[in-house]
Amino acid sequence: MTTTIMIKPRSRKLHPHTKRTMSSCTNITSLLLVLLLSMDSFRLASSYVTGTVPHQRQVEWLKRMTSTICTKTPGHLSTREISQGHELMYAWSHLETRRHTKEAALAVESLVKRVIDEQRAGNVLAETTLEDYNCLLEGWARADCGIAAAERCEQILHGMQEQGPKPNLSSFKVVLMAWRQAKDCDYAPIRAQRVLEWMIRLVQTQENLQALPDSDCFDIVLQTWSNSGRKDAPKKAEKLMGVMERMYEETGFPILKPRTTSFNAVLSAWCKSSAHYALERATDVLSFMELLESRGDAAVAPDRASYAIVMGALTKSCSKDKALAANRADVFLQHVEDGFYQGKRTLAPDTLLYNTAMGCWAKSNVPGAYKRTRAILNRQIALHAAGNCPRCKPDVYGYTSVIASCAGESGHKKDKLRAFDVALRTFREIQTSSYLHANHVTYGTMLKACGKLLPSSSPIRKQVSREVFETACADGCVGDMVLSRFREAASPECYRQLMDGRSRRDLPSDWTRNVHEKNEYRSKRTHAPSSKRQSAEV
Repeated sequence: MTTTIMIKPRSRKLHPHTKRTMSSCTNITSLLLVLLLSMDSFRLASSYVTGTVPHQRQVEWLKRMTSTICTKTPGHLSTREISQGHELMYAWSHLETRRHTKEAALAVESLVKRVIDEQRAGNVLAETTLEDYNCLLEGWARADCGIAAAERCEQILHGMQEQGPKPNLSSFKVVLMAWRQAKDCDYAPIRAQRVLEWMIRLVQTQENLQALPDSDCFDIVLQTWSNSGRKDAPKKAEKLMGVMERMYEETGFPILKPRTTSFNAVLSAWCKSSAHYALERATDVLSFMELLESRGDAAVAPDRASYAIVMGALTKSCSKDKALAANRADVFLQHVEDGFYQGKRTLAPDTLLYNTAMGCWAKSNVPGAYKRTRAILNRQIALHAAGNCPRCKPDVYGYTSVIASCAGESGHKKDKLRAFDVALRTFREIQTSSYLHANHVTYGTMLKACGKLLPSSSPIRKQVSREVFETACADGCVGDMVLSRFREAASPECYRQLMDGRSRRDLPSDWTRNVHEKNEYRSKRTHAPSSKRQSAEV
């Protein structure tokens, strides 16, 4: 806890009055406040804020200290109080991101204004620094105020360039990030790129040589284009990449060299595009990255994210050419696996990558696709069991994709029986696993496999469908999907017996306690695109 840090004063001795005050303090917060006020170095403010002190106490303390300085008559701040003001700006701007609000940005604004007022009042010791203004920019950029925050950041930036202190690279970078965070703003990428172009002009005219952009700046703008959803985003991103490449070739500055993250932003822009040629263009970009790597340019070598972006787009294209999409996803996955086995740590496959490939095969409707899906799962299990790739741990969505692929088998009777055996074995593996837990989609998909792959007269169909439904009831995973699939798989007598006169609207709460269909589907869309809307498979 920061208490240990704060009670270590420098060699300067405390005033006797301060010592008496300290000895009378019983409240730890009061003790901390007195100690802080007694020290010359106010860097302890940031220690207090970034330590383990509860957030509410941090904010209350910062408010008190800020109010003390801001309410004092201009011209009467001591050297120590001016130093405190600088450190308070830093502390406010570095609160936890998830707790950062407009209040913090306004607090920094008030402190900056107070130092300026002090300077105008004739205090020669008062001066706003570049660090103060960068804290102000960061305060607004992290304020979660969308467009308003980005607009304010850019306004401050222009003021710094015109009146001083001159902004540096960090200043410009914060403003670019503010525009990237301006969600639901159609013109955010345009404004971000305008700032980037301004930086280049400032350097070219030698008005501010500190404005020379680096790869981070270009990446931020590229990502802003990628996230915008605009129709022109892919082409704009590619064009900006061209500018970046030309600047690097003309200057030779390493900080301007395009890198993997730069290409990934372009890939993402194409993969989010609705243009009919978008996927092909994304594949071309990925192939170009592979070509550059083969020529010795490791800085742009595709990483796991590169392949995940393109494979995620393949799941969307399944409705057009499902077999081709599944094959391409499988090839990409094998390429990633091969690279990892060759020692390329940036290609360590993760669960998402495997789920995406299995999801493509599950949706392919290709006879025998279940064999390819199960083969992918087997490779994933083996790689994770080897212990050198913890990120690829199989999850229930991958197993469910295998069962869904089996349920979609459209071959002859023998093929369907083989598919059912794979589905049942996969389902049993979930049941016996120490960390996997079937959800309502898993149960519904297994019931679909029973109904689609086995003849209605099959005793195995009757036995397994009953067992699956009873297990789903015990696990609290009975939703609309499970009921629908159970009605199709079970005999009318079995359905009536287990439902015992109940309808969908009056199911016991124990049966449905773990069914959160909307939330779960949303989670799958976020974390596992390959299993997006598994209900489509059932």
